[in-house]
Formats: sequence, structure tokens, C-alpha cells
Amino acid sequence: MRIGTSFVAVSSVAALRSTRQQRTLNADVEAETLGFERFLQASTAANLDPSMTVEDAVMFVGKRGVPKELAEALHSASLTTGSQALASLVSKPILPSHKNATQGSVAAVHHEVEEADSGVKVNAVMKRIFKIINGMIIEDQNKLVLKVFDCMKQEASFNSAYRANRMNFYDEGYKLQEAVSSEKHGQVEQFEADERLRHLVPTRKETQTTCDREIEHLQGEFERISYDFDLARKIADGTSCAAKPDGNFLQTCERMVSTGKRAGFVQFVAGTKQRKMVSLMQTETGRAAVARGLFDVAAPRGLEAEEAMHRPRGRAAVALLQTMNNYDDVSEEADELEHRESLFRDYYFQDGDYQVPAGVVEGTFRPSKGDQAAVRQATQAQAHIRSETHNEMRNLDPKSAPPNFWISQAELDGAAKQIAFVDREEPSGSLSSNNGVLPDQNQTNNQAKDSAKFFCTVAGNPNCPRFRDRLEMIVAELMAEKLHTEHLLETTKSECKSSLAELDTQIGSMTNKKNDGARIESEASAVKSAASGTITAIESQGRKLLSESTTHKAECKTEIQNLRNSVCGTKKLKQEVIAIEAKKRDGEKLEINDCSVSDWSPGECINPEVAKTMSAQGIYEVSKLGAAGTQASVLHPCGPGGGVQWYLREPVSPAQTPELGADCPPLRLKTVCNDHECPVNCVLGDWEGWSACTKSCDGGLKRRVRSVGTYPQWGGAECDATKQEETCNALSCDRPCTLNDWGPWRQCTRACEGGIKWRSRDVKVAATGAGKCARTFSKARYETQACNEGQCPMDVMCIGKMDLVVALDSSGSMGDDGWKGVKEGLLGLIGRMEFSKETGMQMGVLKFSWEVEVVEQLTDDKDALISAVEGMKFDAYTTNIGGAFRSMKNMLQFGRRAAPSVCMLWTDGRPSYPSNDFDAASGAAELRTACRVMVVTMRPAIPREAVLPWVSNPKEQNILSVQSPEEMENSVRQVNTFVCARVQKYLDWTNAKSTEESRDD
Repeated sequence: MRIGTSFVAVSSVAALRSTRQQRTLNADVEAETLGFERFLQASTAANLDPSMTVEDAVMFVGKRGVPKELAEALHSASLTTGSQALASLVSKPILPSHKNATQGSVAAVHHEVEEADSGVKVNAVMKRIFKIINGMIIEDQNKLVLKVFDCMKQEASFNSAYRANRMNFYDEGYKLQEAVSSEKHGQVEQFEADERLRHLVPTRKETQTTCDREIEHLQGEFERISYDFDLARKIADGTSCAAKPDGNFLQTCERMVSTGKRAGFVQFVAGTKQRKMVSLMQTETGRAAVARGLFDVAAPRGLEAEEAMHRPRGRAAVALLQTMNNYDDVSEEADELEHRESLFRDYYFQDGDYQVPAGVVEGTFRPSKGDQAAVRQATQAQAHIRSETHNEMRNLDPKSAPPNFWISQAELDGAAKQIAFVDREEPSGSLSSNNGVLPDQNQTNNQAKDSAKFFCTVAGNPNCPRFRDRLEMIVAELMAEKLHTEHLLETTKSECKSSLAELDTQIGSMTNKKNDGARIESEASAVKSAASGTITAIESQGRKLLSESTTHKAECKTEIQNLRNSVCGTKKLKQEVIAIEAKKRDGEKLEINDCSVSDWSPGECINPEVAKTMSAQGIYEVSKLGAAGTQASVLHPCGPGGGVQWYLREPVSPAQTPELGADCPPLRLKTVCNDHECPVNCVLGDWEGWSACTKSCDGGLKRRVRSVGTYPQWGGAECDATKQEETCNALSCDRPCTLNDWGPWRQCTRACEGGIKWRSRDVKVAATGAGKCARTFSKARYETQACNEGQCPMDVMCIGKMDLVVALDSSGSMGDDGWKGVKEGLLGLIGRMEFSKETGMQMGVLKFSWEVEVVEQLTDDKDALISAVEGMKFDAYTTNIGGAFRSMKNMLQFGRRAAPSVCMLWTDGRPSYPSNDFDAASGAAELRTACRVMVVTMRPAIPREAVLPWVSNPKEQNILSVQSPEEMENSVRQVNTFVCARVQKYLDWTNAKSTEESRDD
């Protein structure tokens, strides 16, 4: 069975309502009833019919029967001899004498004219004849009137019964139509549910299969990467800078061949368990991380190997550095795509306080005496830092070191004297400048043996902390991959669970919808069956009523016609008697007229109590009540017992001949009217709320219903629609996003030498389905303009108002010289910044390695800050960048509400354990909501893709690259113009000889 998917409107019910509002009875029956009523009204007058012949009159009167008194009177007056018609009449059957009835009837008719004198002279016999004939007329007229009104009463009773029958029919028909509608609605619900289930069930099965496959794959990946991470963790934990040489398995080597060239490599000691562990790495990621980490260890600044060995990587690093600082080389779309594919959401830096005018302020900054003293203090601190020994600058507190990391100088000196040799073949996992077989002490070629010298150290290498830092980076990379895989696994499980739950919900909903549809169809079918049976019975009863009514009408018509013919025939015979009597008078005119009346005029149906009062006053027409007749309480429109209705008629010309003419028939008759039930109008409840749209897009339907409080009866006003539906969600499922208007232009990001200002547009309404939406950094949503392209002064002072937090990398990869360079560079930067609680700089400093240490909270005390930076110790452990980002955010709680917040991180490498790429990017995402995040990279080898997720937008304006940490001392101006948007030309007044040459405090 095919059913349309749209909701079935009850059109047949609407048509039925229209029919019921126009009429309450069947049109044919109503027409027949009206015709019968007109027949009854036309039959009650029974005035003389000029077209009737005497012979017909004799026939009609003969059927009625001739009273004996009349026959005798006609013989006595010798009228039968003069008229063949009268002779024929008296030959008819003679009725016995009914003197009392006739006289009573005649008396009843003539009591008002008993004393009247007709003025027509006739003998006593003729008077008697006229009197008898008039009695016959009055008697038949009364019978006629009674019969007519009896038929009218019976017709009204039939109409009432048939009306009730029709009301019951329509009520049951209404129920039937509602049942049919509900049945179709149930079928539609089942059809829609089946159609949806045919799509949902296979989709659910396919989704389950796909999810199981993906989860199984990711679970395997997670187990393998977890295994690799555990191996790397064990390798790192097994490499201690404090252990004896034979307790280590990693060694750094350098060899010199006869050509005088040197080549460095790193390998595992033969026979160690760790060497076997590396060969057990199960993932390409793990093997690649180990190879990459060992390569970094053997880098030129790692173990002092020959730089030429790493030249390809150096060229790649230089190219990458150029790309990082050249915005034109990176397309906006590619840049955005790169971040959309990352796991971390990026943010615009929308700090309203950051919007201060940027640029180089005219004039020359004249430092105060306090500024000059601070510069001298910073210079002295820089000199002290340069003079520090290894032990003086190092943080040797074991409590702050990671496990197996700390080593004493005495152990280092002892281990430096140890020598280790390698196997014949370069072991798996090592990385060297060539892939050939390395010579050893057992070679037969003495010349090669003599010309090859090996310098292999283990823990004794002073660069062991850097070496260990690289191992921790390997661990961090694998940990990030583990976390990433775990994130994908959990996300996939969550998404699969959510998708399957959503599908199960939809399947359950559709199943319930199908069951509800089946229930609705079943209940509607039962109601339809019952209503159909009831309608059949009602129709049978209605046909029976119609049959009885037809029989009754026919009988009424026959009897009424006979009575009417009798009255008219008697009047015709009376005219015949008058004509014979006139002949006997030798042409003397003899005119006797009977009373003639008009047709009945039905009055209003009046309230019984009002009718009683009117009757006592002799008033039978509502129009004669005057103003009181217009009140609604006067009439009786409906109700049990009915009202009172008077039928009235009047005598018409010619006037009745007194005594000899027949009296008027009844001129007034009282009947019961409107004794049927009053109409009951339909009463509907309030509309219920709209249902949910059947579709979220591409046009669905929403529906609402209202209940029927009272069904219409007895011709009451029919119910309006009980169901409504409207189209909803007509928009396409694949619609593009809607963008807000352009925001204001942001201030320039740099004071000089090329900044940018930008503006953006946010998404107002997200795209749906396959709809398109411009990327965050596409031309439709992101515009930039170059600004402040002028050259910076040779030396500048930052005079901008800012809360600046600086995080310094204190990991082992920095090296002693690198750490000194970072401290000296920061002191130089502090000396070129104007500190002020109200209008200038506040700075806070932290350093990070294995742990994060807050060196100084945000302060405007330049002297205290210089002392704190001077006293910082070198941790030389791992690179906890994620922890640094989170600590910087905590430091901002001491910032000023009216000052822009900037967070600048200095680092020479990627995050290592306990942080990782995942952790660092997550911490940066949290930090970007609180400040402008900027990064200074101090190694060319730091991948740009590793730094981009950390910084605020515009990203190319928030990354500064310096060749090495040692160069930070010479990069103060570059860093100052990088971080400060308002600068002024600075002249070193430190050595001014007079107070007039300097600005007073």
C-alpha cells in the first residue's frame, strides 16, 4: 500500500461541515417537505371552486353521504324534480340523522351571527335546506382544518425524528471521517518511520563496523606507541650523567682519519639491553624520533662535531628561518589550513587595552638619574655574569633535578678519563657521517689502524646535560604522539558512542513512531468499524422514517383532498339549490354568499409564558406587542416542550350572507412549535504547541492539534480544523555561513621597520551541511595593511604602557654560554625600558626547565628586577614549555587592568619531558585568552610548525628568530622593537658629567 508522505488533511470532513452549515436535512427530503407544507396551506381555505361541475360536486357529496334531513327537505321543496343533479344526489346513500352534531357544529359556527338578518326572503323549507347544507360545510371545513393541522403535526414530528436521525448520522459521519483521517495518519506515521528505519538501521550497522575497525586500529596504535614511549623512557632513565661509563649504554664518539677530517657519531654500546630496546621500537614515529634525537645530539653545537657534516640541515634551517620572518612567503589560506588541521583552536588577540597608538615617538628619550643608575647596575650585572664559572652559574640542587639527572663535578672529571671502543659494525640506531664499517683495534691493516684515532666518551663528556636533554625531547615527542593517539582514540570512542547513541535514539524514536502509528491505525480502524455499523443502522432507520413519512403524506393528501372536495362540492350543490330557487322566483335575483377566508399566516414561535399573557390580552401577533416584541425572551427558538405558534387568517370578499351563508371556518389555531433540541455549537480547546520540525533543513513539517471539547449537535456550528501543519526549516541543508560586519582596524603591531594592522570578521551564523564558509585568514574575513615601515633608531627606549611577562629557557640545550647570553640580553632589554606603575612598563620573569621557577612577579622596581635576573641559576635540565605558559598566565593576576598584557617566551628548542608538543600547544591556547603571546626562537633548527600554534595572531608578527642564545646580548634592540609598540630614540647618558645633561628624577 503506497501512501503519500505528507499529512492527510480531512478534506471530506471540511466538505461535510460546509454541507451541514447550509442545511440540516437532506435536500430532496427538505424540498419534499416544503412542497407538502405548501399543499397543506393551500388546502385549508376550501373556498368555492368555480371550475368544479355539478356532476363532480354530486359525486364528492355522495361519497361523503347525504344527511337524511337534507334528502327529506329537498323532496319537500320539490327541488329534486327540477334538477337532475339533486335527484341523483338524493338517490345516494342517506346518512342517519345526526341532529345534535350538526346543530352543535352549526351553533358553534353561527353563535356570533345568530341574531343577524340576511335580508333575503326564503320559505322555511329553504331556510332548513340552507341550514343543513351550511352545517355540512362547517363540519367538513372543521374536519379539513383539523386534518391539515394533524398532518402538519405529524410532519413536524417526522421532521424532528428525521432531523435527529440526520444529526446522529452526521455525528457518526464526523467520527468516521476523523477515524479515517487518524487511520491514514497512522499509516503515514508508519510509512515515514519505515522509510527512515530503512536508512537508519544499515547506517547504524555500517557506523558500528567502521567504529569497531577504527577503534581497533587506534587501540593497536596506542599500544604500540605506548610501548615505544616506555622503551624511550627506560632508555632516558638508564642514561645518567652521574653514572660510571660501564653503566651507560649511549656513547658519543669522534674519530680522526688519515686525511685529517673528523666525523662525529652517537651509538649504543654493544651488548647493552638498551641497544636491543631500540631495535624493538614498533612504530615509525618511535624510530624516527630516536633517529632525529640522536641527530640533534650530533649537531655542530651538540657534541662539537664538524659543521660540514650537518650542512644540508643547516641550509634547511636557514631557509626555514627566512620563511618564518617573511610574511609574503606564506599564504593566508595555507597558514589557516595548517592550524585547522592541528588539535588546538587559535584565537585573535582581542585585548581592548592593547589598542594604543604604535610608532616611534618624536624626540630623544632623556633618562632620569634613576634610569642611568639602573643602566649602570645592569652593565655591572652583565660583567658579573660573563665572569661566572660553570659551578657558579649552575643549579646543583638535587631536589630540583629530574630523576637520574644530577651529576657532581668530581664524577664528571673521573668519567672524562674513561675511553670506550665500538664494535666492528655500526649498531642499529646510531647515526654517523657515513655508513661504512668503523675500524677497531683488531684490524689487520696496521696503517689504517695507526691512522685512525677514536675519541669516545660516555658520561665524562661535559655536554652530557645537553645530551640528556635531547633524550628527554625524544621521550617528549613520543609522549606527545602517545597523548595524540590517546586523544584520537578517546575522541573516536566518544564520537562513535555519540553517533551510535544518536542513531539508537533515532531508531528508537522511529520505532516508537511506527508503533504509535500502528496503535493509532488500530484504534482508528476500530472506531471506523463501529461508526460504519452505527451509520448503517442510522441509515436504515432514516429510510424507514422516509418510507413512513411518504405513506403518511400520501394518506394526508388523500384525506385532505377528499375533505376539500366534500366542502367544495357541498358549496357547489348549495349554488345549484340557489339557482333552482331563483328560477322559481321568475328570474328574481337570489344571492347567498358563504364566508371565504385567506390562507393561513403562521406567526412567530413564542415563549409559552409570554403567549399566555398575550392570549389573555387578545393579542396573537408579536408585532402588536410594540417594543416589547423585539426582546429575545419573547421568542422560543428551541427547547423541550416547545413554544406557542398561532396560525391566523382573515375573511375575504364577498362577505358572508347572514343566516343563509355558511359561517367562516376557524380563523385562528394554536400549535406547538420548535419542540426540538437546541443546537449545540462545537467548542474547541486551545492549540497545543507546535511539534518539532520533521527536518532540520530542506523543508520539513511542523504540526499542532487541538482537542474537541464539545461536539456539535442539532445543527450547531461545526468545528473548525483541529489539525494544522506548516512548512518549516525551508532553508537548504547546505547553506553557507553568515559573517558579521568588519571589525575595527587594530593598531599597528610594531613601532617601526614594518608592522601590520588588521581587521577581521567573525562568523555570525555557522555554515551547515556542505555549505561553504571563508577561512579565518581568507581575504573575505581577514585584511591586513602595512604600517610603520620606517627605519628604527639605532638605539631605542620602550616607553609604552605594558605588563610584560618574560619566560626564559633554562634547559640543558642552552649550554653555559647560551644561558649567559640570555641573561645578559634580558638585562640589556630591562635597561631599555621605562618602568612606571602608572604610565610605563611592569615586567615579570620566570625560567623553565624540568620545573618552572618564578624569578620575579610583575613589578615596576627595575633595581629589584635586575638583581633577580643576575642571581638566576642555570638548571640545564629538560624544556617544560607547557608549564611555562601556564605559569605566565598565573603571573598576570598581578597585572594592571588598564594596561595591555604581553607574554614573551625565549627558547632554543622544542618541549621535552615533562612537557611535549601537545602540552605546550594546550598551555599556549589557555594563555592566548589572557595576553598577546610572542616567542623568540634562539635556534634555526626549531620547526616553524612547532611554534605557530603557540603565538597570537597575526602570527608572523609574534615570532622573532635569533641565531643562537649567545646572540641575545646583541639582539636587545631587535627584541625591544619586536615587543614594544611605542619607542623613542635613546642616547646613552650613563656617562654624563653634569646634571644638566640628564633629566632630573
